[in-house]
Amino acid sequence: MDLGGLKSKEYLEISPQGKMPVLVCEDGAIPESDTISRWLLDKFSDKKPSFIPSASAARAKSDLICRFHDLYITTIQSAMYRAAPPYGQFTSRVEALQELAKQLQVINDYVDAKGPYLTGPDISLADATVFPTMVFVMHMLPKFSPAEVQLPTEEPGRLAGPKLAR
Repeated sequence: MDLGGLKSKEYLEISPQGKMPVLVCEDGAIPESDTISRWLLDKFSDKKPSFIPSASAARAKSDLICRFHDLYITTIQSAMYRAAPPYGQFTSRVEALQELAKQLQVINDYVDAKGPYLTGPDISLADATVFPTMVFVMHMLPKFSPAEVQLPTEEPGRLAGPKLAR
């Protein structure tokens, strides 16, 4: 499907913000990662694993981790790979990466201590949401981080916190 670019009239008709991703399916155009993910969970709810924890506390924790990730991490995670600012509200890569580390620690504090998944014994949407960011944090960021950002290069998972890095 050729829509002529993210700001074209055709694309804006299916994604009013002019952002990616957008899923075009039998139910119409569905923009935004979290909405797409939740649509997929509902659409394939008869398949296993369901990505919906069995315990209500774990479901709430999954929703919270997803929300924090979307609000406070995705807005600045481009600082890990974008060559020039802006990085969300930050004009400096160092500031953005420091905020990224802080927000990863916040999420780490919500991760279930026993695991093996972020919310406990059941895999959840939180695991699927956070996974791509953690690949960047643990494998790409240590290779391309500016010298001013102190990363535990011998153990990059410490940046995110031990529970989140597992």
